[in-house]
Amino acid sequence: MVFFLSQFALMIVGAVVHILVDRSARRRTTGRVAELVLLWVLVPAGVFGILGGIGHVGPNAAEVAKEIGPDFVPGMFQWELGWNDIAVGILCVLTFLVRNRGGWLDAAVWALAVSYGGDLAGHISQYYIHDNHATNNAWAIPVEIYIVGVAVIAWAIHRKTTPRRESILGPNATRGVEEGVVAPTG
Repeated sequence: MVFFLSQFALMIVGAVVHILVDRSARRRTTGRVAELVLLWVLVPAGVFGILGGIGHVGPNAAEVAKEIGPDFVPGMFQWELGWNDIAVGILCVLTFLVRNRGGWLDAAVWALAVSYGGDLAGHISQYYIHDNHATNNAWAIPVEIYIVGVAVIAWAIHRKTTPRRESILGPNATRGVEEGVVAPTG
């Protein structure tokens, strides 16, 4: 439960504080707020995804499996899930770098939405169909709803309110054009 609640709290508090102290020229615009909220979902989800993935493939995999539910035992499902969590986690964490914001945000949001959306369906199924009320099954549900929902909504708002060139190439897309270094594309 602490794993999920700390992740949830970090995302919300981090986004609020970052929005309040943001010094960007675009601060407090809809697009910038959406971008910061999106980053505060992706990066912590990525870090916790990497940690969770290591738990699934590491030496404590048997303990992690038991915490998911009484019928779970270490196996290939856990091994595959662990490496998926690590891969999606790395992708999400790398959006932290400004130079990776462009298309990386798209890739990270949709990889996260598919991965966590599938996890969410599994956790809901375990909870309601199989009566699995284990802490690490039950608490995954609200956190995954928040992560997927907020990531997709913030991504859509960010994409709608950010100029196309900047949304594809990242926030520094026009810097070279303005300085005459890069020829504009038509």
